[in-house]
Amino acid sequence: MVVDPAIINLILNVNFKYNASATTQSEESLANLVNSTITRFNENYLKVFNSVFRHSQFTSLIDTTDSAILNNITTVSLSSLYTPNILGSYSFTVNFGNALYNPHSGHNASGGGVIASTGFYISGNANEMFFDDDGAGNLRIYYLDIGVRTYYNVEAGTVNYTTGLVSANPLYISSVSNIDGNASTAIRMTATPSSTDIVGRRNQILEIDTLNTTINGGQDTIAVSGSGVSTYNTTTSYVAPSSY
Repeated sequence: MVVDPAIINLILNVNFKYNASATTQSEESLANLVNSTITRFNENYLKVFNSVFRHSQFTSLIDTTDSAILNNITTVSLSSLYTPNILGSYSFTVNFGNALYNPHSGHNASGGGVIASTGFYISGNANEMFFDDDGAGNLRIYYLDIGVRTYYNVEAGTVNYTTGLVSANPLYISSVSNIDGNASTAIRMTATPSSTDIVGRRNQILEIDTLNTTINGGQDTIAVSGSGVSTYNTTTSYVAPSSY
């Protein structure tokens, strides 16, 4: 039996510190080297069934990319694409396959919880909608009114923080917004995991989203007294409509 894989993308935020006096490489060159390390990790350890993203293994490889790199802090977000049927009202699920961050009931309710999405439109409504959660297990739908979240539905589905299963009630999605500046047929949902070690479950394949992964480099102020800290991004960051 052939099983269609479900892709769980990892969006990484890699912040590394380096000793400028220990290298002739520019910060941009070091960031490019780190980007190459990420690409190799993606090809060598992920993109197959039953793969595991081991955070300590990944960060160790970033540290050994160049002898001038002293340390790094890497955070992980999960994302998955859902392609709605735009011909009627349908329920759907997105299974992240890993526990989601929820230290207490109501966590980050005012900030959108740990679920976010790209935009979509509901039949009969002209507002661009987004998903988030209330930290208490409820999936919500909101739109922005002069930058302020206005909730269209505060019980649009459920979020199981233990299993990572997001379930949406029947909804007539008539169209979706662009993703990363390109026309899309899908909604990208993102979530904050409870652990930085991510496991591909059953038919899931883990893959690093290299387009939205960010790499930030800065000179280490402890190693080099008086040095400044700057930031270099090798990619364009995805800014979600809510924090994740």
